[in-house]
Amino acid sequence: MYTPKRYGLSLTRCCENAGCKLDFAQGVIVKPKKVTVKKAKPKNKKTVGKLRLDLWDEFSLYIKILHSVDGEWCACYTCDKPIKIGTIDCQGGHCFSKAANGNIYFDDRAVRPQCSRCNCAEEGNHYVFNERLKQEIGMAAWSDMYENRKQLFKKPRQWYIDMIGYYQAEIVRLRELKSNV
Repeated sequence: MYTPKRYGLSLTRCCENAGCKLDFAQGVIVKPKKVTVKKAKPKNKKTVGKLRLDLWDEFSLYIKILHSVDGEWCACYTCDKPIKIGTIDCQGGHCFSKAANGNIYFDDRAVRPQCSRCNCAEEGNHYVFNERLKQEIGMAAWSDMYENRKQLFKKPRQWYIDMIGYYQAEIVRLRELKSNV
């Protein structure tokens, strides 16, 4: 058993064993072994929240390219301003607030390209957005989307992974299609 002993101004660990006293007298310092704790290996799996953000990036790019003529420029859905895809000015806007209506987050009927002024400063410009959307998709489809907008259901992790792959493939297909025009 080790007991701390004070020799001069330093405190050392020494046992009452003759070998330890001899080592101490000769100046041999015995360092205690460090206890190492193995850390758990980090998993390479992304969380559902990060997958959701990755899917939003792919989904919004898909919507912007889908509603463009040449695959590089699209028009703001509410003010018809031309916006370049990939800039901070080109955003994906929703017909209803996606924070309060989680079911329409990835609904391609409800998302259109918007400029940052309409989407952020005018908070989506929802009146103009919804009036145009009603004319574009029809009143029946809009009413169905409106009635089901509040239904929340948790999507599994694999759904996000599958949808990311789907939209990546669709983006490649649309870019090839738009580049040939």
